[in-house]
This record gives sequence, C-alpha cells and structure tokens, in this order.
Amino acid sequence: MDIKYSVSNWIYGEEPIEKHFKRLKEYGYDAIELMVSNPKEFNLKKIQELMEQYALPCSSICTMMNYSENHAECRNLIHKNSEVRKRTVNYLKGCLDIGAELSANLVLVVPSGVGNVKDGWNEENKNLCVKALIELGDHAKSGGTIQLAIEPINRYENAFLRRCEQAKELLALSNHEYVKMMLDFFHTNIEEDNNADAIRLANEDLIHCHIADSNRKSTGRGQTNWFEIFRALRDIDFQGALACEPLPPSGANVYVSLKGVRAEADQYAEECILFLRFIKSVI
Repeated sequence: MDIKYSVSNWIYGEEPIEKHFKRLKEYGYDAIELMVSNPKEFNLKKIQELMEQYALPCSSICTMMNYSENHAECRNLIHKNSEVRKRTVNYLKGCLDIGAELSANLVLVVPSGVGNVKDGWNEENKNLCVKALIELGDHAKSGGTIQLAIEPINRYENAFLRRCEQAKELLALSNHEYVKMMLDFFHTNIEEDNNADAIRLANEDLIHCHIADSNRKSTGRGQTNWFEIFRALRDIDFQGALACEPLPPSGANVYVSLKGVRAEADQYAEECILFLRFIKSVI
C-alpha cells in the first residue's frame, strides 16, 4: 500500500496560494490538491513555479461543481437542459487539460453538482451521466495518464450519487478505463453502512480519497474509525492519495467556504498528517 498525503487547497478560502504550498511542505505532505474554479482564469505558470519552488507535486484537481437554479451558473452533467450539460462537460475538459499539464493523477467530480438535492437516482439520469462520463473518459485518455474520478456525496448535498454501490454501477455502465471513483469519509459516514465495506467494494476502482472526520473537522476530532479504514485500504492495496479536506459547518452549498480565511488552517493541516501517519504505522 503506497499512500500519498495531500490537502485540498480550497478549504483555506481566500488565503494566498503560496501559503498553502509553504504550509504543506513544512508539515511533510507529499502533494497538493488544487481547485480549478475556472480553467480560463487558472494561473498555470504561477502554479508550476510554486510546485517547483516547494518540490510539491499536484496529486489531483478538485472541480467546483456548483449547482444553481440559474442555468448560466449551473454545472450538472444530468441537467435536463442540454446547454447546461454541454457547458459542464467543456468545463471538466478544461480541468482535465490543466491536470494533465500539472501531471496530476486525476480530476474529481460530483456529477450532478454540489447542493443538487433535486435530480435523483433514476434511469434517465444514469444514462445522461454515463454518456458524459464516456465523453470525458475519452478526453482524459487523449491527455495521457490523467483519469476522472466520480465522488459520491451525502443526501443533504446531493440526490443522485450518494453511495459506493451507485458509483460502481456508473463505472460498469461507462466501462471506461479512464473513469474511476473516489470516496470521501465524511460522506461515507452518513451514507454507507460500513466504511471498510465500501472501500472493499470499490476495490481497484478506488483511486483517491478525501479525508475529514465524522464532524468534518480534522482526523481524530470526530468518531470515525480510522483503523478500520486503513485496514481496508491495505486489503485492497490502495495506491492513491489521501487528500485532507476538513471544512467548517455549512449548508448544502459547501462552496461558501471559499470566502474568508480559515483560522484553523495550520492546526488542521498538522493534525491530519500526524494522525494519519500514526494510524498507518500501527495497522
């Protein structure tokens, strides 16, 4: 089991991005996960310079899949409006291109958008999602080694994709080598019967994980059984990154956390990696 430790940088809000790199390097992280909210405005050159300066690679690209009733602002692969779907696919292709430029392993996506508690799990929506995943998988393949990872999230933030078994079904229907899945253990604590069982069900399709405790704080501050999780990751010989993503309390739209600066940023970053490395050392 070859695990890399990373942090999803968007959790630190409007803090200057160089501070993210400096902090993660200081605490011994292996990589950084970068949010791309708008590919056209992403400063690729600056990020490449920071990656070189701090010797910190990009593990993954986190997408901003904001759901909105306003079609012009909505990102949703299963939207009834074809223009919304097309715009979302083009956005994700842009993220895949940036990820490929940064030698990231994957781009992660919540297919129907974060905060979408409207579009549920049904045959029509599954078919729309699969069609988009195949198109995006083909685009990822053209970029080299980068993959797309779909993320199930909890019922209070999403109505479509909530459980590992649903992600596995979408992967089976897509049948694309460049489309895989990830798990976020804050969400699995709500939706899965058992975290370890979900990991073992995901098996070779699991290429990435988001890390936060049951209360969405840093590891060790909640009720999550991290020993159980690490044993299951060992059982499937997990080779991906654990990207820490502790967040403050919010409603269905977690992107409100992009505003302001997280006062707990240093503490959570240090706590997460120390705790996770300790758990791995004793299992």
